[in-house]
Amino acid sequence: MGLHCVNCGSPVIALYIQYSPGNIRLTKCVKCKAVADEYIECEMMILLIDLILHKTKAYRHLFFNMPHLNKYELQGLVWKAASLFLLLDACRQLVLDPSKMHSELSRSPASLMVAIGKLMCSIVLSNVVFFSTLLLATMSFRNKQETSETRHTEICMAVLFSSYFKIFMTVMMVWEFPSSAVFIIDVFVLSSNAVAVNVVTNATTFESVGVSFIGHFAKFLIDYMNCNNELLRMHL
Repeated sequence: MGLHCVNCGSPVIALYIQYSPGNIRLTKCVKCKAVADEYIECEMMILLIDLILHKTKAYRHLFFNMPHLNKYELQGLVWKAASLFLLLDACRQLVLDPSKMHSELSRSPASLMVAIGKLMCSIVLSNVVFFSTLLLATMSFRNKQETSETRHTEICMAVLFSSYFKIFMTVMMVWEFPSSAVFIIDVFVLSSNAVAVNVVTNATTFESVGVSFIGHFAKFLIDYMNCNNELLRMHL
């Protein structure tokens, strides 16, 4: 992904011109005539606030410009984000059903490891279904030429990074919160994913929300089926 104007999303050659160390001038977008990326001179807290407020400008800076400005190694960053994504999903399951691991822990360390393995397998399965459904839904909404293999990678990366609000699942494991807080976080993640899809694919708001909802609904169905199968095994 190249550099983009955070206002209109058009590709730009450079975000600033450096005359001397510490002396830069922000460039303007040729298309919209606005400063291409004002977040270069902003504090990180301003970017975080705008991300929480779901501003598309902040998401464009995060996805398109920040990796180039900080020279991140994207492949390693994506693997780290994917690992954190799965770990936070595991935290979500433990928050919703904390008695499950406690009962396994009371038996033996071996049974605990088996339970953790089953949990991670179910989480990986539900997320494979989630991303596959999300990409298929994107292809159905958008032209196939606009959803190439490269674009699929960009969409998956955007969804991973836009699920940052899941980090609050770790807080819920330390302090007691009502279970309804989990669903509030889920709604926030869904809306954030919709903005990310909108930014990366230039889809309409309806298409972005629809794609995100379909993906999350498929994941919910898989989790629901896994939960019912687990309850059935316990009764047998």
